[in-house]
Amino acid sequence: MFIAMLVLFVGSSARAETKDYQPDPAITARIAENPGIIHEKLISSMNKLLDNPATLTIEITPYNEPGDKDCIEGRFKKVVVKTSRGQVEKLYLHQADIEFEEVQLDTKKLLEEDKIDPVSMKNINMDVIIRETDMNSFLDAKSKSIKVSNPRIKLLPDVMELSGITKYGMVRVDFWATGKLSVKDGKEIHFYASRMKVNRMTMPRSFVGMIVKKINPVLNLDKFPFKLNLKEIKITRGEMNFTSYRKGSR
Repeated sequence: MFIAMLVLFVGSSARAETKDYQPDPAITARIAENPGIIHEKLISSMNKLLDNPATLTIEITPYNEPGDKDCIEGRFKKVVVKTSRGQVEKLYLHQADIEFEEVQLDTKKLLEEDKIDPVSMKNINMDVIIRETDMNSFLDAKSKSIKVSNPRIKLLPDVMELSGITKYGMVRVDFWATGKLSVKDGKEIHFYASRMKVNRMTMPRSFVGMIVKKINPVLNLDKFPFKLNLKEIKITRGEMNFTSYRKGSR
């Protein structure tokens, strides 16, 4: 696969109060003494996860009043994370916005391990922009593992161009393809070639399929610790924007 990403959190369920989770009383007491520690720990956790992004803001919306029982036990109406130029496995995310609705955080993990672990939530929404230049830098570093030399992606409005060098048996194959991206199974982005040339020759569909199979999935969210459902992909000149949504479930 071209891009495998590992991101930030563990997702599940609807609002707060899960059967298995109870906030640690000692941790709750610490938060009651210093309610701002939740925000401080969320910032430090995100900085660690995204390798100190260029910008990072986190907005916390309480159910009622800041510092009330819900807050000190880690329950919030909404937590919104906005970041730019963070890294995930050496892939830069030019922009990533993540929104948790009606979320219960594991406060013990947050305070003691700097780990963001939503024990439960109603919904999670994510909006990510990846730039063409960052994708190509990432692919250069991964070229051996994907068995494609000099891989290059070019992003144009609603179209992706892909080129590289691979092997078919003992034969060197220079390929170039143009096509579109599509969501598969709610967790993968696949490239579908509308036109392909191999060694500067137009090739039959069966041969094109063999090359494309080596490439796909272009992006795989299966390893996201929270399970996301890809909703939409937009390609503009030099950028890919994908949104995802998941409704929590117990």
